[in-house]
Amino acid sequence: MKYQIFFLLLSLVVVSACAAPEQREITFPRATIQIGDIKREVQLADTPQLRERGLMFQQTADAGMLLLYPQPQLISLWMRNTDLALDVAFIDPLWRVIAIKPLHPLDETPVSVPTEALAALEMPRGWFQKHNIEVGEKLTLLP
Repeated sequence: MKYQIFFLLLSLVVVSACAAPEQREITFPRATIQIGDIKREVQLADTPQLRERGLMFQQTADAGMLLLYPQPQLISLWMRNTDLALDVAFIDPLWRVIAIKPLHPLDETPVSVPTEALAALEMPRGWFQKHNIEVGEKLTLLP
């Protein structure tokens, strides 16, 4: 009887481990940006591992996140494991906003622009509109 209970508990642990997505806590470095008249600190995802994780599993997007790439490239984003309503501004190699698009919670449909970008700035839904940030606005990464 003890062995049956042990194997049952062991099976439950194995099944739980397989079913739970990777949610370990990751600490993102911070960067200060200026866009329009707004200066603020955001989370910085500047490595492949940090960009892959993005805002997954976070409870809020209030801090925002700058996904920064080493060189301009076609960027495609999705919302796997991200239960937040976001807007994303794609940033070109001259640090100008080239597009602002909505990202829907848990939607795995890729969102991209047809030209190369150097970065993507993810903010809570409506943030760009609230601050009158539009296509053509310049983003500056401050020291």
